[in-house]
Amino acid sequence: MSIPAPSPRKFSTALRFLVASLFLALTATTTVSALEFGSFFKRKQLEAHEISVNADEAVRILSAYRGKHGLGPVVLDAKLSRIAASHAVKMAATDKVAHVLRGEGSFSRRLRDGDYDAAVASENIGGGYDSLAEAFEGWRKSPEHNKNMLRPDVTVMGIARADSKGSKYGTYWSLVLARPYVGPQGPPAGPSAGPPGLIFGR
Repeated sequence: MSIPAPSPRKFSTALRFLVASLFLALTATTTVSALEFGSFFKRKQLEAHEISVNADEAVRILSAYRGKHGLGPVVLDAKLSRIAASHAVKMAATDKVAHVLRGEGSFSRRLRDGDYDAAVASENIGGGYDSLAEAFEGWRKSPEHNKNMLRPDVTVMGIARADSKGSKYGTYWSLVLARPYVGPQGPPAGPSAGPPGLIFGR
């Protein structure tokens, strides 16, 4: 039994249909891939809130710790507290523990934007600490963060915490330590942001 070959017209129609189907499938796949690619690289922004920190207790803890090492106390500085709060909220919103975040600039720039002239300045950051005591304990156990807290040349501090529900670490902390600049010229450029932030308990 022989099977008749399709007519040229029917074969041509079937071929065009097959090519069109393949084109539509490829276009749909490319579109989905592009959307997935764009979503992957889209910056994640979460809802973040500054959480009240007992600043007097923070000053007491740090000053007592410095006193045990023969160093002078620190006092709370309102500008440094605002700078710390801004950065803590930014870390919580982007779910990232880092000294430099996109759209915010370097630590030096954050000090300038906060209208703070520092002779010296450094910053401790961290994520996942559920209390002030935990944050200080984590920083004390880290040699580089501990070194910042025991700098003999700092006199003032600012501290803040921000929380972000659904984020990787939950809580985000920033502690800024400094000595204000007093002099006829501008402050020295480029204060150190300090060591990378500590991640704890998450």
